[in-house]
Amino acid sequence: MVVCYTGGGTLGHVFPALAVHEELALLPDYRCFWIGREEASEREAVARYGIPFFAIRWGKLRRYWSFRNFLDIGNICIAFFQALRILRDQRPDVLFSKGGFVSVPPVLAAAVLRIPVVSHESDATPGLATRINARFSSRICVPFPEGFTSLKRHKLVVTGNPVRRSLVLASRQDALQRPAFLGPTEPLILVLGGSSGSLQINELVRESLDSLTEMGYVYHQCGAKDVQHIVHDHYQEVPFIEEALPLLLKHATVVVSRAGANTLAELALFGCPPLLIPLGGASSRGDQIDNARLFEQKEAATVLYPDTLDVKQFLEGVSSLVTDEKLRGRLRGNLGKLAHETSAQHIATVLKTVKESTCSGV
Repeated sequence: MVVCYTGGGTLGHVFPALAVHEELALLPDYRCFWIGREEASEREAVARYGIPFFAIRWGKLRRYWSFRNFLDIGNICIAFFQALRILRDQRPDVLFSKGGFVSVPPVLAAAVLRIPVVSHESDATPGLATRINARFSSRICVPFPEGFTSLKRHKLVVTGNPVRRSLVLASRQDALQRPAFLGPTEPLILVLGGSSGSLQINELVRESLDSLTEMGYVYHQCGAKDVQHIVHDHYQEVPFIEEALPLLLKHATVVVSRAGANTLAELALFGCPPLLIPLGGASSRGDQIDNARLFEQKEAATVLYPDTLDVKQFLEGVSSLVTDEKLRGRLRGNLGKLAHETSAQHIATVLKTVKESTCSGV
């Protein structure tokens, strides 16, 4: 079985596909490669799994007027022919699209070459790339049964969002050692702004650091571009969390986070009570707002919406979760209903089924 993975724009489009790769890598005679953009963090993440990486041009699909749209039409056309050549040379049995603007040219090229496509959407509503790719996909894997009425129902498969195996295995362990920096009964306030950090969350944390550290130990992922090298008791700042993430999620009292789909899948898996501050519509298509509202409606998160948020509201939100054990317990219980620890296996099965049905001429 030969699989082409494609997707990018953030690591949120990369890690879920790598989780699916981990499941398919257990098969005999499995081979894969990746078509993505030339971006260091995405290329490095794929390379760590030993997956060959082919870079193509990319153009962003904007839903608003911009002169750059004209330039990117040219980049998208070039990317299509680059993807066409790569797919002809590598001859995959199936293409798995994880979405993002990088995925559209490879999906179109796969359609021309009659290579079956399986797409996955992580968010609570489909993005523009997914809506385009859906036209050429045999199956569209989605995280929830609701929110996808714009897509053809007969193509939809509810799979949840795949999480890497290391996190799935860690979530099942009860005896992960407590972090050395954390006192025996000290609450852990874990702050996650996504793979690139969040300026808004970073500013809220820094402006309220004295008060936050009175509530517990603050472990802050701030993003590589906004490291301030702050020294403060009961506070640690890091650009990005990788190996330590399972340990931190296991012991977090509360997680302050954006509402990216992959982060939410990980929080659900570990049952971490979240205080969500979604990225607003001015900076995105509003997908994080949709994600946060869904979790809020299911009573699986406390949400602070970004447009009117100030330091006082932020501190009140953190304090309510740190001090209210019953609230945290209710959130954990409802998060457990949204966890999909077998999502990667489910998607791997979909890919195998699509490949087999194509080979048999069905």
